[in-house]
Amino acid sequence: MPPSARSGHENRAQSADPGDVGSARHQALVFGTGSRMSREQLRELSSAEGLSGRSAVKTLIHASIALRRRRAGLVSTTPLAAQIGPVELLSFWLDAHALGHLALLAYQQNAPWFTEMVHELRLENWTPTHALTCERIMGVTLRGAVAVGRLGSTALDLYLEALKRPSQPLEHFDAVLALASLALQWPSFASPARLAIEEWAGRATSASEFRKELVFSFATVLDDPDRAREWSLAWSRQILELRGSQEAQKVLGLAKRSGVSEKTVLLLTALGHSGDSGSIVDDLSPPIVLLAYLSSRSSAELYPPAELLAYVNDRWTPELGVDVLGRTITSRSIVS
Repeated sequence: MPPSARSGHENRAQSADPGDVGSARHQALVFGTGSRMSREQLRELSSAEGLSGRSAVKTLIHASIALRRRRAGLVSTTPLAAQIGPVELLSFWLDAHALGHLALLAYQQNAPWFTEMVHELRLENWTPTHALTCERIMGVTLRGAVAVGRLGSTALDLYLEALKRPSQPLEHFDAVLALASLALQWPSFASPARLAIEEWAGRATSASEFRKELVFSFATVLDDPDRAREWSLAWSRQILELRGSQEAQKVLGLAKRSGVSEKTVLLLTALGHSGDSGSIVDDLSPPIVLLAYLSSRSSAELYPPAELLAYVNDRWTPELGVDVLGRTITSRSIVS
């Protein structure tokens, strides 16, 4: 990472709340690794010496507010590629991925403090994953969805209310995705989640055709998990093969020698994909369908081992930075 980008991240994290971001090393891991966080590094952050859940959620809230403000300052900057330099683009990319890392550290089962925090703060129209979903990066969105599924009834209530509000499409997508994760991790939530989604879909207008695809995706992961898993692996294989057949075979061969299954490599490739998480493919939402596999995985399993890191994640470029930032500040539909 360029020194100027690194120092910028340190300054932003420290200005948010120095007591929340932990040690200098933990701060660097959260805000400086981006899509290059390894399984071993995530385990370090999750250790007893790492960030606590309370600290992580405070840092997540501070970081998401700071990122939103930065984006607001860039909305009028067009064309992006001509006005925003690579250091700023990389900095934005790293901050966006930090939200995914923090969500996995913050949202844990058996965390009564989270319920207390929600009741105390009374954040209006807030959900634990909205800031992550807004980044429209596959891995960031997926990590947030898996993490929030652990939270239980407090999170369920937040997302049921979100579906009742006349919100933007991305906010409703965030709610359906989270409800799918909650229903998979807490089977007793499946009925109220399904009812809320069906009622929401029934209020569809001609301008919200994406609702049927999200309903179909939700139904697929709950009612036909075998199909969801088959589709997930096929889609993930397509993402891997976008890098070329030789590259794909190299990755699979390396994984086999390292004792990592082909299925795991494909899922890690999906998590390392920088594509738009708001896209619809074959009438299905990839992040919702991928939950059929990912919702039961631990936080560490959502990151590649260090030896595979360079092979399963998309490589950042200024062009990728422009594309990712551009999709978050335009009015493009959730359906690509």
